[in-house]
Order: sequence, then C-alpha cells, then structure tokens
Amino acid sequence: MPNLFAYFALLAWPIVALVLFRALPLQKALVWTVMGGYLLLPSATHMKIPLIPAFDRVSIVSLSALVLCLIYAPKSKDQLPAGRGFGRAVIITLLATAVFVPALTVSFNTEPLFFGRRYIPGLTVKDAGSLIIQSGLTLVPFWLGLRYLNNHEGHLALLQAFVISGVFYTFPALLEIRMSPQLHVWIYGFFQHDFIQHVRLGGFRPVVFLRHGLLLGIFLCAATLSALTLYKEARRTGATAFGWFFAALWLLLVLFLSKNLGALAIGIVLSFFILFTGRRLQMVFAVAVAGVVLLYPLVRGAGWFPVDTILEQVEAIDSDRASSLRFRFVNEEALLERANEKPLFGWGSWGRNQIFDPVTGDMQSVTDGAWVIYIGTDGWIGYLALFGLLTLPIVFYALYRRSLGMSFATQGLVLVLCSALIDLIPNSGLVTYVWLMSGGIAGYVLWKPAATEHSLDKTTPGPVTEGLVLAPATQPAPASWLMRPASESSTRRARRNDQSGQT
Repeated sequence: MPNLFAYFALLAWPIVALVLFRALPLQKALVWTVMGGYLLLPSATHMKIPLIPAFDRVSIVSLSALVLCLIYAPKSKDQLPAGRGFGRAVIITLLATAVFVPALTVSFNTEPLFFGRRYIPGLTVKDAGSLIIQSGLTLVPFWLGLRYLNNHEGHLALLQAFVISGVFYTFPALLEIRMSPQLHVWIYGFFQHDFIQHVRLGGFRPVVFLRHGLLLGIFLCAATLSALTLYKEARRTGATAFGWFFAALWLLLVLFLSKNLGALAIGIVLSFFILFTGRRLQMVFAVAVAGVVLLYPLVRGAGWFPVDTILEQVEAIDSDRASSLRFRFVNEEALLERANEKPLFGWGSWGRNQIFDPVTGDMQSVTDGAWVIYIGTDGWIGYLALFGLLTLPIVFYALYRRSLGMSFATQGLVLVLCSALIDLIPNSGLVTYVWLMSGGIAGYVLWKPAATEHSLDKTTPGPVTEGLVLAPATQPAPASWLMRPASESSTRRARRNDQSGQT
C-alpha cells in the first residue's frame, strides 16, 4: 500500500512542473516534466474520483504539461508546409478514432459475461465516458509532441533528456543490482510488482521507480541510442563528441548489468545501425520495423511469424528465457483467438478480453505485449488507430526526409522510437515518452511551418522558445553542457562528415 509520501509526490508534481516551465524554455520544460514524472513518481499509485478515470502519474503528468503549455506557449499562426495535407488528415483521423472508438466498443459489449462463479458486468454509458477520457489522456503526450516539439531543437531536447536522465538513473539502478529492488519500498512504502520476477541469474534486475524492470531496460536502451545519435550529430557539426560517446558506453554497460536480454539485443542492433550504416539503409530498417509492428497481429494470426526458430535461438542462450518466451507465445495465441470473437471494436474494459476457466472462473491468461492488450480491448479499429499513430510518423519521415535538412537528430530519434516499437511486441511498455517521440516526429514532418522547411544548414540552429518557430543562428550552439561549441577549425570536418553520411 502506498504511504503518504507517495500521494504527496503525485499532488506536488504540478508544482514541480510549474517551476520547470518558469525556469526553462518551453520545449525543455515540457520534456523534463514528462520525463521526470515518468522516472520519479510512484508506480501503481492512484487517486480515484467517481465517474472519471483514476489520477495516477500518467494522467497527472500529462495534464500538468498540457495546461502549462497552453499557458506559456506563445501564439503562432505559421503557414503549414504544402503538399502534406493527406498526411495531416491521416494523423487527425487516427487521433479522433483512437479517442472515440471506446464508444463503439461499449455499444457492442452491453451483455454481461459469466464464467462459473465469476460475473463480469456489461458495459454502460458511464464506461464509455470513462474510456473516452482515458484514451484522451493517453494521447495527450502525442499531441504535445506534435504541437511543441516539432522542430530540430525539440528533438535535441528529447535526446538530451534521455541521455542526462539515463546517466543519472544508472546510479540507483546499480544500487538495486547490488542490493535488490528496494528504492520504491524505501521511499513510497511498497513494492510495485512481483519481486520474484526481478531475481535473475543469481542477482537482481533493477526497477527503481518504474512499473517493471523491463521498462527500465528499454529506457536504458533508448538512452544509449540517444547518446549515440547526439555523438553522430556532434561529429556532423564539428563539435566535441567524446562526452556523448562515453555516456553511450556507460549506459550500455549498465544495461548489460541490468539483466534485460531483450533490451540489450535491441540496443546492440540499433547501435550498429546508428554508427555504421548510411541514412538510406537506416530508413529502410525503420520503415520495416514500423510495418512489422503495425501488422504483427495479422502476421501472428496467420502463422507467418517464426515462433519455433526464435525459441530455438533463445534456448541456445538461456533455457529459462526460452521457457518464459514460450509461455508468452502460448498466451498470445489464446488471447488473439479470444480477440477474434469481436474483431472490430474488441471486448472493452473489466477484463472482458481475458480468458477464464468456465467452471471456477479463475483467470487463465496473462497479457504481456501491448499489441495483444489493445487488440483485445479495442479491436482492430482501435489497434490500428493507436499503432498507426506510433508507426506512420516513421513512414512519413522516410518519404519527406530529403526536404527536412541535414541534421541527424530526427533520424536518430526515429531509430530510438523503433527500439520502443520493437519492445512493444513482447512487452507492454507503451509509456508517455514513446508518445512524445512519435508526436514530435509527426509534427516535424507534417506540421512544421513552411518557413522553416529548408532552414537547417550544416551547423546546429540557435535556440528557440516555442515549438513552431525555428530561428537559425550564425554561430553553432552547444547541444548541452556535455558538448563544447564547435571551433572554426572543425568546419571542414563537419562538411566531410555530411558528404560521407548523406546517402
């Protein structure tokens, strides 16, 4: 049970956000409000008010950031880029569908369900309202990214926040690797998950303040890829890049020690793509990831996914991990079959998408992957709307990337987003920063003002204070305290890097 300090932390976060917005430029304040709330606030803690969804760290952080952005963001009426109206229409349609599809889900799930002694009520109008509000709150970070992080500086702010927060987060993670996951217990009064799941290989998998150790693993993976992206961007502009590279090595080491095999594999593969492949190959890979993730339920249901091959490969590495993965695959097949009973709009809430023993009423299924959760609760319509918002910004970026300037920051952010999308297949890590990245990429490609379309030169642009205005600078600006400004003698090296890296 959460202690009083856990509830105090939730209630105090809007004040923390206000301080951030008064002290920092808008984009950095937004990023640190979302990232800080995700990393520091208690998990599995909420305050319930009748008729509306519970207030937890996701809703409190999202609402705080939304209100403060509306207050502090300057008004802007910039002209939108021409020729991308179709993409904007697609994103707006997906947003509206994702928010309001619960109304249709409820209308097809009014009947109660009986499983032995277990009774699950039918859904009502009250459930429809609650689910619509919940869907809207889930998508607030996407809209914030689209509206306020839709330029080069916004993407740099995201990448820097990943690296800086990731480096600081490694120290409590190392403490829990040595002492066992205890920080959430010491500070917030309870352990947020099943402790036995975090005993691995004769040691411990750290959790810190996140919901599960797997979430810590993929966050460290994203931070590692962000550091390598900033390293490449620093090399491109001729700035000192050693700090970013050292941070990437340190983050990768802690990721290895955290015993997150899946996140480590994703991090190693994508690190190779960032460091050793050209931009065209990177985009081919990113679009392939987006397509596979979007259509994974179809591929899985048709039997085209190489389940046996993957199990054999994992068995050769770790038999315990292979057993866990086999259990997940079996559950996926059963839950996908259950979802196909109501394929369009799903089963809705109250666990109606789960599998229960028909005699005892005991739950027999375990939902792991985000895709199987959403296709079970929202059906194909809701799933395609949500995962379309996550994957289609990558496709649009690949289509228009040649007109978006020479910076590597957005390209690297796309690959960081790919790491999170790959992790959504086996795990349920669809968290706020994933939506923030996706929205930022969509806004950059489809909503960035036409006036800034070609404003990025071969140096880093100057600082901005709003999401829709990009002011080029005559002098390269350091990305953060980890990088020194580029010297004049490094200009020729920056030109050579651009010429060799642009393919």
